[in-house]
Amino acid sequence: MIRVVMFDLGGTLVDNDRRPFPHITDALTAIAAFKTADGKPLRSCLVSDYTMPEPPATQAKITALFKKYLAILDQTGLRAFFEPVKKRVTLSTHAGVAKPDRRIFETALQRLGAKVPLEECLFITEDAGHIKEAREKLKMQTLQFGSAGAGGFEDWADAPALIANLVAPGQAANSHAAIKAHLAAKGVDLVHAEPAGSDRMTVSGQVWLPISVPGLEELQHVQVAIPVQGEVTRGPKGEMRSDVPTKPSDEQIAEATSYVRSLATHGQIAGHAAKHPQGATHAIETDQQGNRRLVRKRFSAV
Repeated sequence: MIRVVMFDLGGTLVDNDRRPFPHITDALTAIAAFKTADGKPLRSCLVSDYTMPEPPATQAKITALFKKYLAILDQTGLRAFFEPVKKRVTLSTHAGVAKPDRRIFETALQRLGAKVPLEECLFITEDAGHIKEAREKLKMQTLQFGSAGAGGFEDWADAPALIANLVAPGQAANSHAAIKAHLAAKGVDLVHAEPAGSDRMTVSGQVWLPISVPGLEELQHVQVAIPVQGEVTRGPKGEMRSDVPTKPSDEQIAEATSYVRSLATHGQIAGHAAKHPQGATHAIETDQQGNRRLVRKRFSAV
């Protein structure tokens, strides 16, 4: 049973310029929601080689180097996935040895507070030599990033499904999170997934499409959600393939444009010179990428 996932950083989560690889945020979000086979939260940590302190290796020197590393981690934008860092980030600086020495992984488990054997840990790295050592000598489970082979993956959008299969095959919540990450990479927001067989799921979701409403300047290039439906299939190792449309038809585009015009005409879009501002059912919000999206307002009981 896999209870802990250990990630490498450089070359695995981020490139040489410390930029996260595509789809890494959705993948780490999905993995953070995983449960083990006995229903407990799957634990994860970062294990990275870094500068060794000059002898003698005092705690003050180690702490200073750790702060420098955390400044690097901050630059990647991934630190939030490994908080609290005092427990969930382990460096060769802490262990006194570099990967793939057994002691660095054992130090990571100690810092994490996880009393589990290495055999119940999954190690993910791009380094083929570390993969071989961890798998053959330490008996850890492994996945190699950047490898198209059976024991690896090339796109982080594929990782959650492979990890879910190793952690708890058939666990519904894990599968749902993995499907969500898989579809997000294709630009589809998952709404619902339902089993359609042992290796198939029917899914419904939505894609965001920018539209322009003629005559309404403030509603130019506003994104609206278009519903889509399709199917996701899973292979023997959990790998996913999807058949879900990602480009709406001309008819759907015309229908969405007409719908937005109707909302605006009837004063149902907040902030749009509404004739009836109290009746607004929708609002335009800006997401983290700067996209202006038309979303339905959330109402709460008074």
